Amino acid sequence: MFRNIRTKVATIPANNLRYYRIMKLMTQRELAKASGVSQVTISFTETMQSEPMGLTKQKLARALKVAPEKIFPPRGRGK
Repeated sequence: MFRNIRTKVATIPANNLRYYRIMKLMTQRELAKASGVSQVTISFTETMQSEPMGLTKQKLARALKVAPEKIFPPRGRGK
């Protein structure tokens, strides 16, 4: 049961990052260039292979012109 919940919560940042990137009509490569974050990091985040650290989250959010919390909600607030 808890594994399922944890998996659903983990998908939120991945889905949010992909959603905002697509809404801005950006490829992963374009977001990488705009944010200064590697395309590999973006890919790993979108496929839930890793979650970026604080500064990387800020760079991605800034490049997408959204608040970091919109992409990466605080833990326990998966809305």
